[in-house]
Amino acid sequence: MKKSTQLFLTFIIFSLITVVVTMATWESPIVLITLLILLAYLKQAYSPIKRPTHTFIIFGIAGSIMEALIMLAGPWSYALPHLLNFPFWLPFLWGMAGTLSVTLYDAIKS
Repeated sequence: MKKSTQLFLTFIIFSLITVVVTMATWESPIVLITLLILLAYLKQAYSPIKRPTHTFIIFGIAGSIMEALIMLAGPWSYALPHLLNFPFWLPFLWGMAGTLSVTLYDAIKS
């Protein structure tokens, strides 16, 4: 299988798993955070990217800050907000999105 195809499939599979896990456990922040970290670890083990921890943290912080700023305008709200009008698990979801974005970029690039 071509590297680009493998990376794209990794992106799709881990994206779908992330969505399902988030939908199933969003009301239990500790469980969801644990599963998102585990998914990021498994994704890295299966399809490594450079500086995964930095990517996860930077996307987690940047995505959450941007979302918090947008939410100040009132376009949407979360059912169970914890901090700055969003749930504790959101930075971890943004972090996972960041690592998946790098994998998608690598698939397109290769």
